[in-house]
Amino acid sequence: MKNRVQIYLCTSGFFDLPKEAPFIPIQGGAAINPRLPGVQGDDTGDNISKMNPMFCEMTAMYWAWKNAPRTDYVGFFHYRRLLNFGLPFAPERHWSERNFFDFKPETMKRFGWDYDTILNAIEGADIVLPHIEDVQRPPDWNEPGTLYEHYRNCHISRDINLTMKVIKDFYPEDAQLTEKVMHSTRGYFCHMFIMKWDVFQEYMKWVFDITMTVTNQIDLSAPIYKFNPHERRVSGFIGERIINIFVEKKRREGAKIMELERLLGNLPKEGFLQVPPAGRKKFFIKKLDRAVTVRMGNRQFTIGAGG
Repeated sequence: MKNRVQIYLCTSGFFDLPKEAPFIPIQGGAAINPRLPGVQGDDTGDNISKMNPMFCEMTAMYWAWKNAPRTDYVGFFHYRRLLNFGLPFAPERHWSERNFFDFKPETMKRFGWDYDTILNAIEGADIVLPHIEDVQRPPDWNEPGTLYEHYRNCHISRDINLTMKVIKDFYPEDAQLTEKVMHSTRGYFCHMFIMKWDVFQEYMKWVFDITMTVTNQIDLSAPIYKFNPHERRVSGFIGERIINIFVEKKRREGAKIMELERLLGNLPKEGFLQVPPAGRKKFFIKKLDRAVTVRMGNRQFTIGAGG
C-alpha cells in the first residue's frame, strides 16, 4: 500500500488535479461553495469549512488534522503551487519563472510527481518547504524588508501586532524567537509544506491555538474585512507568516529541514468550475501608510492600520 505519504492539493475552483498517490485533491470551503467533482471536501467530520473565507487553505489542514488517517508524512500544496521533486531548473532563474501548464504524464514525470520519487526525495526530512526567500519591501519590491514590515505593508498591521501578542501570551517560551523571526529579512511563503506526522500534529495545535484566538478578537464586520474578500483572508495570511516561527523553533530543536524548488501552474481554464460570480456592490479600498479608506456609495469609512 502506498500510504506512507499523503499530499493534499488545496483548491477552491480547479478540479482537474492528479488523484494518484500521494496526491489527494481537497476543496477548501466545501460547506459554503459549489462542490467540485471528484474532490474531497473539507466539510466532513470535525471541520471548520465555513471559516474558509478567513482561513483559506488552513481549513483543509484542519480537516486532515482531525480526520485523516495517520501516515509517515503529510503535506499541503496549492492546486497551482507544487514543489519540484525532479530535475531542477537553472539556478539563476527566479522562482516566479518556473512554471508548468498542465498535469499531463510528461509533466508529472518531469517534476517527479509520483509516489516513489517523492518518498525517496523526502526520506529522513522532518519538514520540507519551498526555498527560503529574501523579503522585499512593498510597494516597490526593490529594497530589503522584514517579515513584520511585509505584513504591515500588505495587510492590516494591527492584526500582526495582535498575533505576536497572542504568541507571547500562549507560548511565552516562543516570545524571543517570535521577535527575531518576524524581524528577519528571509522567510518561507505560500504556507505549503510536507511534515512528519508528529511534527504536523504539533504544528496544527500551535498554529490553530494562535490563529483561532486572533480571529476571535478581530471585528470581521468592520468594512475592511466585510467588503473586501482579500483582507477577509486574514487568518490565512497570518498562518503563512507565523509558520516561519514554528520552523525556526523546530530547527533549533534539531529537526532536519529540506528545501525544494517551488513551481507555479498556469493552468487551463477548462479545469476550473465555471460559476457566475454573485452580484456585489461597487466599492473601493485605498490603503495608505497607516490607514485604510473604504467607500460604498455615499458612505466612507477610514480605519487606522497602525498600533
